[in-house]
Parts: sequence; C-alpha cells; structure tokens
Amino acid sequence: MSDATFHPRLAELAHRLVQSSLTSEEHAELEKLLEASPAARNEYFLLLDLEYGLAQLAEEEHDRRDASLPEPVFSGAAGADLSTRSYFGQYGALLALGLSLLLAVTLFFWQPASELEHGQTAVGDDNVEMQLAQSARSRFFGEGQSPAIGDALVLDHDYALVEGSVQLRSRTGAEMIVQAPAVFSIQSAERVTLKVGSCSVYAPDGAEGFRVLTPQAEVVDKGTRFSVHVAETGEADIEVIEGAAELLTPAKKVAGLTLSAGEGRVVNSLGEISGAKADQFGKTYQATLPDRLVRFDVSDTDNLESIDVQRGGRLYQYDADQLIGFDLIHFHSARNTHNMTTPIDQIDPREGDRSQARSAYLDRDRSLCTGLLNPGGSVKPLSSDPDMTHDDPDRRTPGLGIRFHHPVVNGPGPDVVFFDLHVVVHPEQGDPFHVSPTRFGPGLHSHTIRQYDISLADRTAHTLRKFRLYDFEKPIRGLEQLETLSHNGGVPHAVPAKVIAVGIDLSDLGYPDGAEVDELFFQDILDDDNYIDPVFLGGLPPLPRPSSLEK
Repeated sequence: MSDATFHPRLAELAHRLVQSSLTSEEHAELEKLLEASPAARNEYFLLLDLEYGLAQLAEEEHDRRDASLPEPVFSGAAGADLSTRSYFGQYGALLALGLSLLLAVTLFFWQPASELEHGQTAVGDDNVEMQLAQSARSRFFGEGQSPAIGDALVLDHDYALVEGSVQLRSRTGAEMIVQAPAVFSIQSAERVTLKVGSCSVYAPDGAEGFRVLTPQAEVVDKGTRFSVHVAETGEADIEVIEGAAELLTPAKKVAGLTLSAGEGRVVNSLGEISGAKADQFGKTYQATLPDRLVRFDVSDTDNLESIDVQRGGRLYQYDADQLIGFDLIHFHSARNTHNMTTPIDQIDPREGDRSQARSAYLDRDRSLCTGLLNPGGSVKPLSSDPDMTHDDPDRRTPGLGIRFHHPVVNGPGPDVVFFDLHVVVHPEQGDPFHVSPTRFGPGLHSHTIRQYDISLADRTAHTLRKFRLYDFEKPIRGLEQLETLSHNGGVPHAVPAKVIAVGIDLSDLGYPDGAEVDELFFQDILDDDNYIDPVFLGGLPPLPRPSSLEK
C-alpha cells in the first residue's frame, strides 16, 4: 500500500470495529496495517470519524421512524445498515460527509485527555443543575463521548446506561445512584425521570422535595433515602429506607400517599397501587458505588503519582510511594516474544546492579512506559500451586509471579492495583486475566478479572507517550532468560496505547479478612490473541483500625 492509495481492507476493518464484529484474527490484521505506515494510521482515524458519524446519523433516522422508543435506545446493528459494496462504491461521497462531521464527532481514540474538557465542571458547581459525581465501570450508549466525572448533564436528554453504575449530584445536594441497565433524563436539580432501571436516592437537609418520575408514578422526597425500580413494562417498585416519601399517581395527584421508613408500594402500568414485595424489600437500595479503583494521576513523564481507591465505602488517596512494592519471582511468556517496553529515550540495561536489571522495569519504578508484556496463561485458572522452579524451563507454569516486599493485609475493597498497557485497537474492556495464590490452602482459589475499573471507555484512562517495544529472540521461560536473551534493540511502538487499571480484592481469592498475603500469580485467560501487558503493580497499605467510637 502506497501512502497515497486508499486501502479498502483498512476501511472494512474500521467499519467492523465500530460495529463490534471484529474477530481476534482481524484485530491482529488491523494492528499490522496500522504499523505499516503513518498514512495508514491517518486514514484509520479519519475512517473512525466517518464510521461514528454515519452510525449517529443512522440512529437519528431510526428514531424518526420509530418514535415509540427512547431516543438513545436502539440496536447497534440497526444503526449502520451499510453493505460492503455500497460502502466502497460511495467512499468518495462518504468521505466528504465524514469531513463535514469532523466538527461534530469526537476523535474517538486520538484526542489527548488534556483536551477533553468540553462541558466539564467541578463537582459541586452551584451553576450546574446536575452533574456526574462518580462512576463505576459505567458505559453509556449513543453518547459519542460518555460523560466523565465532573461533567454537567444535559437537561431533557435521555441517557442510556448500559453497563455499571453512576452517582449523580444535584445543585441542591441530593444524590442519586443509577444502576444499569437504565434510561433516565434530568429535568432540573429537583426532578429526574427514570424510564427504566433502578435508582437509589439520598436527599440530605436542604434537598427536600427531590422528585423521581416514572411512567405512572412520582416519588417526592420528604427528607429520606428511597429506591425506585422501573421494569420495562412501566411497573414501578418504590421503597423507603429512611425518613419518608410521598407517592403520587394519576389517581392521587392532589393527596398523595405518604410512605415511612420500611414501607413500599408497587405501581403497575395502569397506575394502580399494591403492596410492596416484602421478600425483596431493601435489596434494591444502593448507598454507595461498589468499592473500586476510582482514578489515578500520572505525571507529564508517564510516572504514576497517586491513586484514589474506594475501600469499604470510603475514598482513600495514596501517593505512589505509599504502595507496597514487590520482587518479580517468575516470568514465563506466551508465544508472543514482544515482552518488554521502555520509554522512547531509555536504553535497555544488560548489566549492572539489581535496580538496572530488566526485571526492574516492572517492579522497581513508577513509570507506566516500562513493563513486562505478554506473560503466558491458561484457559482454566490454577487450582494448585504454580511450578516456578522446574528443571525444564518449558514445563514451568506460564504466567507472572510476584513477592511483595512486605505482606499485603486483606481488608475491605481492593487490596492490590494492576495497571495494563492496552493498544487502542484492542477490545475496550481490556484483556481478562486470572490472579491466584502461589500456595493454595483451604478455602483459597483463583479469581478471574474480566472487567477493569478504568477501561478504554473511561476518559480517565491515561494516553502514553512514545515508548519502545522489545522483541526477544525466542519466548522467555524464566527470569534467567529474561535477563540474558537478545532482542531487537527496541523499536518505537506505532499504534497509540493507553493505560487501564483495576483493583483486586483478595477476598475474591478466598482470603479471610486480616489475612496477610505475600505472593500472587497472574495469567492471561487465553481468550484471544491479545495478552495482558502489566506495567505496574502495587499493594495497598492496611486500613487503619476503626476507633471505639466508629464501631
């Protein structure tokens, strides 16, 4: 492919990427095409703009044909009904349309995070009716660019939350947690419509009168905590957890029904009221978002500076140097021999003290441009101790083993953080992996991470600067080979990449509260041709013991 020639295959792969129909083989093919030349990469980003713009236009046209559905809620396939022949035959016209869309459609992968400031405000801004205060593994459909923490939400606009949960905060101080799948819209700081899904509301002093509207009911806060679940049929289940709330229906517009703490009602699609489902009472209310890694801050030189983590419902911030470090004790790569990365201006050390060893690229610095990539894995997670010392290196367990400098204490929420380098043409949710004990005992088991707390879909995922990728002469089968095998000297990585991250709760491996864990083992789950690419790991300090007043 010459730099000036349109590449039909690249256009087809971009189209399939937007439609979420790429196979693992096509992902690999797309990556090779993008590595081929700068012209291919430029064309690719233009094609993405074109594809997303066309999809949005198709969605708008679909909405005009079927006004019975909420605007953002449609099938992704219906939003882009373009045959391959018509797509290529009309490429010139579509390209012109894509150029006109550049002003309206976000550069999905390429725009630096520092430029993603449109609509953002500080949480608590008195001039904003409602804003996104927090999110947990959330994804909105049909937004082009999903709202980020601190963003002001658009009034009278249907938001379709298809994954995760979000916390909204109104100008008056009311807080509302919405759980996917849900469709909601904001009318004002005091009024939210929930068309389908679940929400939990907390209205402190000063926020009384906050209202949640459903298809056949209206719930008015009287200084309370309450939950609302709306089924696809329009039936609403209302429960008051604390305080009181007034329930209004078409038949009770003048004098509503007052519900006290511990009371609930069901309003069917006709507006008829019946008793609450007692066996389910209280199960829909969510006081906080799930414990998770909330965010991380990175310097201009790609060094991790701090992390924010929710543990036991409380938010904690840690500087990077507060995290518990580790020693790499095992590395057995996959078939992929691209096993190391460094900043673009850093040279791989072959000799010297321990701090300059290759293994130090993962365990002895805070740079997110240094890491040991593509450790091996297994489709099935470990159920017994990994073999890290077999005389035959090929028979050692594929994966990556670490030993913390001092034990990590299992407490509420995440205890370990895992950062992964992720190329932007790979699946946006990240590469799944198993995490296991190195010494199995009663009650202990492996745990599989399938979702990252901060994925490519999250606007806080960090875009890396240029970095070098090293291709070794053969697959690595141990630390001694990691330190001695030859490689290609490192070449600049051509495709943009970001860093995504997830918190790991040691309770998910069967460790009891207060257990001290000194080693862990990580494996890719081998679900496709993409492997995990760890660039940083760290243990969290133990949480302070609650005082006698807090117990």
